[in-house]
Amino acid sequence: MKISKTLFKNLMRCKNFVSLLDMNQNRAAHSVKILDDLDENNLNEILDTVETDDIFSELSENARDIFNHMFEEETGEDLTIATSAQLKAFEETFKKVEMLATMHAGKVFKKEVLASENTFEQKKFSYSNNGHEFYCYLDGYLEEDDVIRVFEIKATTSKKFQELHVTKRESKKKGLPKLQLPVFEKRGDIVEYIGREFVDQKVEGHLITLEDIYEIEKKLLDPYHDCGKYVFDLAIERYIIENSFKQNKDFVPNIKYYLVVLNSDYVFTGKEENGNKVYEPDENGNELFKIFDFTFITELALDEVRKKEAFICESINEKTYLDARLSRSCMYKKTTECRFCKVCFRHALKDGSSLEYLDKDSAFHSQVKLNDKGNPLNLKYFDVLNEKRFMISDCLDIIDKPKNIVQYECFVHNQVYQDVPRIKYALSFIKKPIYHLDFESYNSPLPRFRGEKPYSQSLFQYSLHKEEEFGVCDIEKNHTEFLAKDHQDRRKELVEQLIKDIDLSNGGCVLVYNQSFEKTRLKELAEIYPEYKKELDNINDHVFDLLYVLKGNKDLFKGYSVNSNAPGYTYYNNKLHGSFSIKKVLPIFTDLSYNNLDVKNGTEAIQAYGELATLTDKEYNDKYLALRTYCRQDTWAMVEILRGLRKL
Repeated sequence: MKISKTLFKNLMRCKNFVSLLDMNQNRAAHSVKILDDLDENNLNEILDTVETDDIFSELSENARDIFNHMFEEETGEDLTIATSAQLKAFEETFKKVEMLATMHAGKVFKKEVLASENTFEQKKFSYSNNGHEFYCYLDGYLEEDDVIRVFEIKATTSKKFQELHVTKRESKKKGLPKLQLPVFEKRGDIVEYIGREFVDQKVEGHLITLEDIYEIEKKLLDPYHDCGKYVFDLAIERYIIENSFKQNKDFVPNIKYYLVVLNSDYVFTGKEENGNKVYEPDENGNELFKIFDFTFITELALDEVRKKEAFICESINEKTYLDARLSRSCMYKKTTECRFCKVCFRHALKDGSSLEYLDKDSAFHSQVKLNDKGNPLNLKYFDVLNEKRFMISDCLDIIDKPKNIVQYECFVHNQVYQDVPRIKYALSFIKKPIYHLDFESYNSPLPRFRGEKPYSQSLFQYSLHKEEEFGVCDIEKNHTEFLAKDHQDRRKELVEQLIKDIDLSNGGCVLVYNQSFEKTRLKELAEIYPEYKKELDNINDHVFDLLYVLKGNKDLFKGYSVNSNAPGYTYYNNKLHGSFSIKKVLPIFTDLSYNNLDVKNGTEAIQAYGELATLTDKEYNDKYLALRTYCRQDTWAMVEILRGLRKL
């Protein structure tokens, strides 16, 4: 079997992946042993004693069920392959990131780095083991007389690594402040891991121990941690490269391993030449990229990579499938979600699923298993599913939070929870006139305009419905909007029109849904355009979050006497399915739907805006109208939800 680095990362998730891949590729001719309801601890014994293939038949009920969730019944379309609209929207930008990152690495090391946009023209390494070929292609490769440099380029930012700290608690008794010690430091042009330099050192009175550093390294070596996944990715690459040298040349040369990412501190100056953006160092000397030396930290990961390799070979030979293998490695609902999640989670992907419990990562507690402190053991959602607790109604004995118990009661008794006094109290903070506001933004990996950073939420559109009197608002007559007509910098135009459209001279309220996004954008605009800071800050000061009326907020209700047994939220309906997103709330109070719109969500809006420059006149007009209609729906949805809450 040929195993690329990407396939390696997937095969190491669990034994089911190789089995599902075999079923997906070979369909009825697969060689997978379906062992549902059997004890995995006795798997080898079962396989040794089985003399018939009857229980492994591809016609078994469990296999049929898997195929039904893997392929569309009528067309045979593969349902496990999903294309990210956001990846598609920024496909060309990601290619440019790789090109610019390679050029930056070449500038730092003063030599041209071998790289190519075409994967198959990149430097390749491979080795063989147990009849399998493991291989990888390198984003960047630089061979010098005394060292080889390997570059892995990722279109993520440096922020997650910069925020990784050794943390020591405040000690009032010893007079020590809380300590947060960064473990990465920029030295010259390279960011180095310096965690172990602090061992047995005193920093601000705190003694740093090896155990403190191990806590950080545990995260860096975790393939499913936000930082660790990049380290482990490079460690797999290192493992393949060094095994390739051992097999082909009987020695491993001096090799350095680097991760190149976008610099989260970089602020674009706005400079352009011949229509192209020039990403020169910013006003503080920051480069667009940061290069992390991961040579030491990837060495620590090699032993775990070796174990994963053995696990993969065993899984390929065994080729078995069990339902109860769900784990953190599934990365359910994450950007790195396993392609077969919908297959393995199939028993729970229905209305009333136990996955609908709010804050499901901390919702479940075993009453029979205790942790080290003697408290009920926290169960992860995949532990719950592995126990075949697929429905909300299966979980009463493992939930103890008021909000989750209310969810249970609502589902089991088919009822709606509503705390009308608290809803009334929350609504009393909404003053007229009400400006229902929604922004749309384009979060390009490469900053586009002056003052932006990588992945800045660059505003290109807003929708505004004005409600002069409570309950009096027309979808068209009381609506204003702004939508950038192209990819030029239209932010100042947006700001000037927004200030004109929102008149707070006689008071009022700017109503949004999930305020952190709008408030942050307004703050950013005030920094970029200081001449409008006063007006933008005033708008920000009048923002009120409609989400808080439903989901609750401690600050909002601090002046209200709340029953200690009440959940944080004021309203719950089974139709919410564990989510307070505006698209889940809307159908409860209105007949409105996003399903009939050409642009149905924020990701599609990003894609539509990104395509504007490449369209014909007719396509442009259609797409432009679709964007206007979508954004208008978001603010009209708030008008309708507010009406529904008033009726309550």
